[in-house]
Amino acid sequence: MIPSLYNTGASQALFFFHYIPNLPLAIVSLCVYAIFTIYLTLRISLSKSANYLYILAFTGLMETIGYAIRIACHYFTDLGRYIGMTLFLLLAPNALALVNYKTVGEIIRLSGVQTNRFYLKHSFVTWFFFASDIFAFALQGAGGGMQTSTDLYQTGRVITLIGLALQLVFFACYGCITIYVHRSPEYQYHVAHQPNAKRRLIFCLYVTIILLYIRSIYRVAEYASGYDGVIATTEWAFYVFDTLVIAASFAVYSVFFIGQYLPKRDQAIESRTDLEKE
Repeated sequence: MIPSLYNTGASQALFFFHYIPNLPLAIVSLCVYAIFTIYLTLRISLSKSANYLYILAFTGLMETIGYAIRIACHYFTDLGRYIGMTLFLLLAPNALALVNYKTVGEIIRLSGVQTNRFYLKHSFVTWFFFASDIFAFALQGAGGGMQTSTDLYQTGRVITLIGLALQLVFFACYGCITIYVHRSPEYQYHVAHQPNAKRRLIFCLYVTIILLYIRSIYRVAEYASGYDGVIATTEWAFYVFDTLVIAASFAVYSVFFIGQYLPKRDQAIESRTDLEKE
C-alpha cells in the first residue's frame, strides 16, 4: 500500500523507501553518470558518429537527474520526489535497448543482404523493436504515474510489472536475431581502419543486453514482491542490480564505443557484396 500523503518530518523517507537513502552512494552514482554523460556527448560529437548514439548521453543525463532527486530525498521525501526519482531511474535504462536494436538494424543494412525473412529485414528489426520498447516504456510510465494515486496504486504496479515482463520477452527475441546475425558470415561490412568491426560491435551488444536483462529481472522481481517486499526495501539490492549494472553497461558502451565500429556520418561504407566485387 502506498504511504499516506500526510506523513511529515525528517524521517518521512522511511514511509516511502523503508530506509533512509544512503547519501554517499547517491552522490557517487550521480558523479559516475554525469561523467559518462559528458564523455559520451563529447565522443559522439567529436567523432561524428551516428546521431542515434546521442541516446546514450540522454540516458546518462536522465540517470544523473534521478540520482540528484534521490540525494534530495535523503533530506526530505514527499510523494512528488519519490515518484519523480522512481520514473527517472526506472524508465531511463529502457533507452539503452533502443541503441542496441538500432545497431543490429544497422549491421543488417550495411551488409546489404537481401532476404525474404521479414524478421531479418533492416526495417523490421529497427522499427519493430523500437516500437516494442516504446510500448513497454509507455506501460511502465503509465503504471508509475498511476502509483501517485492511492486508489490506483495497485493497478499501476501491475501495469508497470506487465511492461517490465514484456521487455524481457522483447530482449529474448532481440537476442535470437543478434545471435543469428553474428553467426551468419553474409552479414559482413567494412569500416576503414577498423578490422573485425562486426565482431567487436557484436561483443558490445551481447554484454550490454545481458546486463540490461539482469537489471530487468531485478525490476520484475522488485515489483512482483510488492512495495513493502524484501527486494524493494533493500537498498543494497538496488545499487547492485540497478545502479552498478547500468553503470557497467555505460562502461562497456564507452570502452567498446559503437560509433567506432560503424561508418561516420560522412563516411562511405563497403558491404560484403561490394567487397566480393573487388
